[in-house]
Amino acid sequence: MEWALFGIPIGIVLLYYCADWLVDGAKALALRLGVTPFVVGLTVVAFGSAAPETVTALVSGSNPELIVGNIVGSNIANVGLAIGLAALITPIACDFRSVKFDLFCMMAFMVLMTLLSLTGMLSWPQGLVLLAALAVFIAEVFRHKRGDPNAEKEAEKEVGSPTLAAWKCLVLIAVGILGLYVGARCFIAGAVDLTGLLGVSDLLIGLLVVAVGTALPELCVCLMAAWRHENELAVSNIVGSIIFNVGFALALGILFTDVPAGGYVLTFHLPLMLLMGLLLVLMVHRHNDVSRGEGALLLLIYIAYVAAMIAFPVLTQGVL
Repeated sequence: MEWALFGIPIGIVLLYYCADWLVDGAKALALRLGVTPFVVGLTVVAFGSAAPETVTALVSGSNPELIVGNIVGSNIANVGLAIGLAALITPIACDFRSVKFDLFCMMAFMVLMTLLSLTGMLSWPQGLVLLAALAVFIAEVFRHKRGDPNAEKEAEKEVGSPTLAAWKCLVLIAVGILGLYVGARCFIAGAVDLTGLLGVSDLLIGLLVVAVGTALPELCVCLMAAWRHENELAVSNIVGSIIFNVGFALALGILFTDVPAGGYVLTFHLPLMLLMGLLLVLMVHRHNDVSRGEGALLLLIYIAYVAAMIAFPVLTQGVL
């Protein structure tokens, strides 16, 4: 009971702030070592957005359904909750031509995860496939965007200038890594305690509580970007997060433990994840933005998804 009350909120706070400290420290250190802002934006910032999901996956080995529930639920929440709420604040203008490669890769990673799940069990061979796909994605981003003045300008704006001393960077990185680990342990302990307290499955807690908790950094960045009218950042943040959730967080999680991915994960949750991704692509492609009405649609789908799991608990069972 105590972990359910304190572990989850303590874990969320540590995951949120320590991921931020880790990214800030790593960005500043990389820039001090002479790494270009574009490379930092592509690697450090992108990894940082998936850090809570990654560490949570690594410490969930004894509760494997939390891993797949966390990744699938986080991806669905990223589109339905984050993009939906952000578009309600202000229509999200986004030039399809500038993000079509990233949107294509997002859908490719979602489809790849679904295809790998057809075996009913995700394990280390599939993890290696996902990591290889991520390496290809990073290489292609370099090929497509390196030397692009717009890409360099956006990276410079996002990363900024190194203002911290090297030792302060190292302290931030160390504290960030330690805090992420402790936060993830507290969060998972609280989530496991909550499953016993409520008598529900690990998958349900992973799809809802853990997924929304680890998606908080992306949600906050997306809402703040919409509020400041930095529209393309709102979309790129979510797209990059989904790619790294699948290609990095899930991949590392299944390298160390076998994760069941059959039953309703395969027939309900993964198809809905694909649908949400496809809707985002179609909305941006249709008129280069996500309107308030479309944001409301995404949010309503997410609310209906949560309501369906509550009304029909069988949907949160790992097997049919």
